[in-house]
Amino acid sequence: EKLSLINFMGALPIEGYNGKDIVIVPTSGPSFDVPERASGLKPVYPDGTDNTGIGLELEKSGKLITVRCLLPITTTGTYKMKIPNNLAIMAESGCDRANNISIQNMKNEIEIKTCGAISLKGVTGPLVLSSVTGEIDIDYSKVNKDKPVSINSVSGNIDITLPASAPADLEIRTTTGTVTSDFKLPAGDEDMAHLGGKTFTHALNGGGVDYTIVSVTGNIHLTKGN
Repeated sequence: EKLSLINFMGALPIEGYNGKDIVIVPTSGPSFDVPERASGLKPVYPDGTDNTGIGLELEKSGKLITVRCLLPITTTGTYKMKIPNNLAIMAESGCDRANNISIQNMKNEIEIKTCGAISLKGVTGPLVLSSVTGEIDIDYSKVNKDKPVSINSVSGNIDITLPASAPADLEIRTTTGTVTSDFKLPAGDEDMAHLGGKTFTHALNGGGVDYTIVSVTGNIHLTKGN
């Protein structure tokens, strides 16, 4: 199954767990109490009808579960989630939503498109991540070898911790940023290799999953994990 999260704003922490229920809790925002004279009615917003009682619209179609935040950008409202760790996640929000997403302990594909920060910990991927100005921070538990990985930032820094033995065909591109790593990359075998303003490819640990990392003006930091 896949969980699609649309137009959330502000901080959105998501935690995976070994269970079946999707739990969403408001952490800030307006009161969702319905006036007595509107008892039995559902709030209607420009983008849909609140069928959850907390400013969200939830729809299920086959194996796709879509949760859309209906709150207007003039109303600050944030949430936190606890979801089954085997769900795939797709999250998308516009720059006007200032959405910063943090995800931990997930065992499936994650696809995120936002202007804000992305923080992933204890994930396996595959990953398809895109941010305009936010930083991208990834700490893997292990690397899924089934599908390519794409990580893209315009101006934010990218910080990735890969397992030391992870096999990957790296392609790293930066225009004005700098790449630093303690893996043995083409720049040399120093403790921390420094590269900048170029494109290079490298078969890490003999090669494996295609792994593309791109930042236009941000720096890229690639570190060995356990």
